Amino acid sequence: MKSRRTTRYRNTLSLTAIVAILVVVASLALVGLGIVVSKNRVRALGEEQRKVEDEIRLLRTEIDKLAQFKEKAFASQRVQPRLTKIATMLRPLDEGRILVMPAAAPAPAAVALSTDEAPVPAAIPVARALAQNTPAP
Repeated sequence: MKSRRTTRYRNTLSLTAIVAILVVVASLALVGLGIVVSKNRVRALGEEQRKVEDEIRLLRTEIDKLAQFKEKAFASQRVQPRLTKIATMLRPLDEGRILVMPAAAPAPAAVALSTDEAPVPAAIPVARALAQNTPAP
């Protein structure tokens, strides 16, 4: 009878060594994946920041254009013909005709015309003028 050849187990790595290698490879893969995800997140935030900065730049340009348009639209040379056309009575200011009032003394809180009447508040000039010009009954 022929002797039977038995197959021998040729793997010299033990089960614990294989598990340890798998754990190390899996942890390295997770660390690499974490780095990639982190860099992608930073890049996405950078892109978002760049878009916001571009929008701010466009808004500033638009504000500058509107300010220039406002200055141009309300310039004296453009407003004066419009006012003349609609027949307003406005005339250019003459420096010699501008009145400058000196600083006045503070007004009294109330003016009493007589001792038996209620005082008229000084903040109401029309009422005070009427009270002073109206004869007592």
